[in-house]
Amino acid sequence: MATPYNTQSPSTSHTYSFGSVGYGNRIVLFVNSYSGVTGISGGYDEHEWTRHTFGIRMLSKISYGGDSSVTVTVSDSTDRISIWMYELSDADEFYGSSTGLSSGSAFFSASDLPAGCVSLIGCAVYVQGSDNSSASWPSGYTHRGYVYRDWNDGAVRRVYSTTAVDEFVSGSVSWSQTLITGLPSGTPNYAWAAGVWGPTPDTEPPTIPGNLRLTAMTPTSLAVTWDASSDSGTGVSGYGIYRNGAKDGSDQSGRTKTFSGLTPGVPVTIEVDAVDGKGNRSEKASITLTPINDTTPPATPVVKVTALAAGSITVGWEQPYDQTTIVGYGIYLNSQKQGADQTTRTRTFTGLTAGGLYTVGVDAKDLLGNRSAIGTKTVRAQADTSAPSLPGAVRLVAVTQTAVTITWDPSTDDNVGLDGYGLYLGATRVAQVGPASQVFTFTQLTPGITYSLAVDAVDELGNRTAKVPLTATTLEDSSGATPPYEYVLYDWATHRPLDSLPLQNVGFELALGGAGTLTAEIPLYDEDYTVGRVEAATRSERTMLLIYRGERFVGGGRVVDPTDYDSETGILRLSVEDVTGIYSRRFIPFTGPRAGTLAHTEIDWILNLTGAEADKRWLVTSGVLGTTPVDREYREEDFSRAGDQIGDIAAAPGGFEWWAKPAWDPENDRPRFELSRVNRDDPPSSILTLEYPGNVKRFRRSTRPGLATVVYGKLALSEGGVLIEKVVRDDLHAAGWPKLEQAYTFEGLTSPQALKDETQRAADASKGARMVFEFELVPGTNVRWWEWELGANVPVIIQHDHLYPERPDGSPGLDREMKIISIRVEPNTDEGERVTVTTAELTTTVDESLPGGGAS
Repeated sequence: MATPYNTQSPSTSHTYSFGSVGYGNRIVLFVNSYSGVTGISGGYDEHEWTRHTFGIRMLSKISYGGDSSVTVTVSDSTDRISIWMYELSDADEFYGSSTGLSSGSAFFSASDLPAGCVSLIGCAVYVQGSDNSSASWPSGYTHRGYVYRDWNDGAVRRVYSTTAVDEFVSGSVSWSQTLITGLPSGTPNYAWAAGVWGPTPDTEPPTIPGNLRLTAMTPTSLAVTWDASSDSGTGVSGYGIYRNGAKDGSDQSGRTKTFSGLTPGVPVTIEVDAVDGKGNRSEKASITLTPINDTTPPATPVVKVTALAAGSITVGWEQPYDQTTIVGYGIYLNSQKQGADQTTRTRTFTGLTAGGLYTVGVDAKDLLGNRSAIGTKTVRAQADTSAPSLPGAVRLVAVTQTAVTITWDPSTDDNVGLDGYGLYLGATRVAQVGPASQVFTFTQLTPGITYSLAVDAVDELGNRTAKVPLTATTLEDSSGATPPYEYVLYDWATHRPLDSLPLQNVGFELALGGAGTLTAEIPLYDEDYTVGRVEAATRSERTMLLIYRGERFVGGGRVVDPTDYDSETGILRLSVEDVTGIYSRRFIPFTGPRAGTLAHTEIDWILNLTGAEADKRWLVTSGVLGTTPVDREYREEDFSRAGDQIGDIAAAPGGFEWWAKPAWDPENDRPRFELSRVNRDDPPSSILTLEYPGNVKRFRRSTRPGLATVVYGKLALSEGGVLIEKVVRDDLHAAGWPKLEQAYTFEGLTSPQALKDETQRAADASKGARMVFEFELVPGTNVRWWEWELGANVPVIIQHDHLYPERPDGSPGLDREMKIISIRVEPNTDEGERVTVTTAELTTTVDESLPGGGAS
């Protein structure tokens, strides 16, 4: 509690300075005034107000920095005012309050309170004449003093306030009693207010019990154990045990359970959940077991060498199959058992003769004492850095439109033994097969593509041979389901096709915000090349390069000046920019202020001002229903670049993201681009799901700070109109990322400076890490990327990855929706068509206590 405010100086404005408040802490105020209160600064929530001669108000707010004072304005100049301030930590929730005027008992109660709550009481009293009154607080409350103001205008008068606190309340708080006793008969009433605040209630269940497993078995009984659960709130209080869906007794604190009286050969499903002190129960871990008289030994362990040195051998093995469970392993060296059984699956032998030949053996023992055969490995105790022999005679076996099968002669290894063969598609190892395999089929290939394949051999210590290469061309697709790429050059002004040139190493990207690009190479040594044809194909601002997939127009843009030429190879490299880039080169005249226009009509207006019909033929627009009116007053300097202006309009509150989408002009039977809007409030849903492993071959994650590059704050004024504040960050634009915006609507602010501060705070909050993912898809005919919408929401599922391991309940480590912000395509690589989808998590976690409720 801060020192209460009490003044001897009459004024209509009283500022109470109470010092810096901790970030995220709650401020609770009791404001007591003889005059009417007309305003309280700082955006407080008013919980209670009772008007007496000396009234009382109870207010609170969460502080997010910068709070060190409060200003109270009153209708008449007065010094009969007091303010009490409490700062509460871990008090995110308000659990209830009450107020009243009383000459006797007051009453307050609240229930279902988590541990750690705080209850406060404040009283305001006006006394005429002699004052013998005092505060009498309920049990558990601590008195925090009085604040007085006396005066005499013909009669002795006094106003005073007092408060009390009950800390660490839980469960419930309830009292009914007289709070102010000994009042003179002339002032029978006192005003009071009480409330309770505390932490967010614990509704989070514990984690699922882990590694539920069998530990003992007979034909009529089973014993299980499990790993401990954890709980972020009140802690784990016990575990519930279930047999075939029915709970088996009460919750228990131990982590083992034996089930007796079972029927041999009949499966039993055993489940375990965890419960915390608030009764929140986790999901159940489950295992199905069958009590049997197990006389079958486990499978033989397969022993592999994991490390070698002069005089030492380290081996490891996978857990072999057994009807029950493995409880230990016997270790053998040259047929001699090495001590007692062990439970781990690795063993190191030291003190051996350097270069000596040793046979290492391992057997497995199950719950009922059955032992497997001994798996053996013979190896020399010496360092091994030599690779196996090369796979021999690598050759094609079969080729189809979407698959290639190869075979090879086996490799050999001089010590630890062959571990298997690696199979490569281009530079990527797509599979590894065991040492007994000498055939492999590459699947999900694209028809009519020449692929670079390879195979190598590896031993158990990871020594790899060189790759043995092989090329194979899949059969052409005569059905038309997978049409070939075609690149056509057009004249910008006439909209007519030009004489095309052969292109190679083409790659292109479609992106939000008009950031699409295309790169390609013109082999000038090609016999079809002529100076005139190259010149026509590379005219700045005049030549359009369009990409077709069979009869379908899928992308393209405007060729910019080629500057990268290699005289040794005769390769001329050119680049193509998004079609809307042409508008950034054309200046637009100033036409005066425009107010109350709709965002989706602004781009049409800009395009109409370009004046050139050749421009308009290439680009059309489509409106978005429900866009918000945007009030603007344009200045002449606003129109330096139309492309920038389009981006500004798209970025405005109520605006939209956009991209130049390939389209077709059916009336004139020619290609064009549609400036397609993506409504942020109702984004399209994609038919695509990105899943790793699955249709995603590999993914890369990068953490980009501040992906939200423009933050808007809007405040509706009580007298009408709005104020707009904007905070811009340019660092990501320089890195080539599209402009991404967030808009906030604030309430309860009292000045432009307050709006600026809140908008800056929201922008600072958005500087946290944002995840950007690049997903490279598995090549195949089902990758129909041209049917996906940029800006669409796409489900992303990742599991079996070290960053996102599968959760204990079996669900994926990452399962959420993200936004497609670009699609990059390389039509003809040595792995076939390569498609990379870039997604981003664009939502920002903003404190829900923000006025207005967070991000829109």
